[in-house]
Amino acid sequence: MLLASEALAAAYREAAMEKFNHHMLTLARDSRGLTQVELSMQLGIMQGTLSKYETGLQEPPAEVVRALSEALGYPQAFFYEIGRPYGLPPFHYRRRKKLSAKALARIVAEMNIRRMHLAKLLISFSWKTNAFIPEIDPDEYRGRGKGALTVDDAARSLREMWMLPSGPIDNMVQLIEDNGGVVIPCDFGSDLIDAMSQRIEGLPVLFFVNVNAPTDRLRLTLAHELGHMVLHTITVKSDEEMEDEADAFAGAFLLPADEIRPQLRRFDLRQLANLKRYWKVSMAALAVRADRLMLITPYQSKMFWIEMGKLGYRKREPNEPPKEHPNLLRQIISFHLKKLGYSVPEMAKLLHLRSAEFQEMYRAEILGDPYQGSQPKLRLVK
Repeated sequence: MLLASEALAAAYREAAMEKFNHHMLTLARDSRGLTQVELSMQLGIMQGTLSKYETGLQEPPAEVVRALSEALGYPQAFFYEIGRPYGLPPFHYRRRKKLSAKALARIVAEMNIRRMHLAKLLISFSWKTNAFIPEIDPDEYRGRGKGALTVDDAARSLREMWMLPSGPIDNMVQLIEDNGGVVIPCDFGSDLIDAMSQRIEGLPVLFFVNVNAPTDRLRLTLAHELGHMVLHTITVKSDEEMEDEADAFAGAFLLPADEIRPQLRRFDLRQLANLKRYWKVSMAALAVRADRLMLITPYQSKMFWIEMGKLGYRKREPNEPPKEHPNLLRQIISFHLKKLGYSVPEMAKLLHLRSAEFQEMYRAEILGDPYQGSQPKLRLVK
């Protein structure tokens, strides 16, 4: 009887593994930037039929799965992956509303695919750290003088928890990875989003970053996303308030008030350029910090932004700090290829990708290339 029960359980498990996952169909279509209408026309079927496949109302026959695999460029096993996609946290709303629905769907799909890859890769890769990225509930904390916790208090507390010395943070990417996060380099295909972050049960805190962003902007963006992960995974507020708090956290974390206040009493481009070299943040970030600390007048702020616009510095400033490269993902890929003996085709099979796309997606990690030259792509555009 025991053997029969075990056999039955094994049969159920095998059947579950062979069940078509309609979520993965939507994910695949979105990742290629296709609408239901466009994909149904490629397949030569009615949109209503495709819609029923995507909602799980009907299961596509084997010949349709083969056609989907060909049209979307994923192995058939991709559509039988177990799991479900996750949406974006609410604090990304203000940024994502500037994007088209198709562009947003593609970015979210790519993030989910990357997350699924990492979950598989971490099964064999032993990675432990005593540090972590905390979640702060303002109702349980008190700031200086036992008053309500401010954003500056939260940033100061995190610097103290991580035992950071005074002065600039040497490398934001490394700091995140040293303290329990994974920085995943991406090409979002848009400059409307520099980074996104997710805290999902069973995984490290994930930071998806735009590899094409200047380093000074990347550092500020990572600190901004860190603020969301610290402040907004327990307490959810309005979109505007969360974005403002994350901006304030980034400034306070990178430019502690006690240290930067005396340095910003002189406020001109020459001084800001000097401070940029030291603190490794943009002149724009320094100006915003000066404004938050009420060290400059509204007129000074206005004239600063006018001058930055005339010089063409609003989009990209000169004297960019040295690049900061994610290292953990490279280590994970290298571990599988070199230590565990996976071949590239085997890695592609593990992640339900075709070999060419695996090599394109993880080119820098495979070669140990610190993201120079052509940038790693999240997708294979058809």
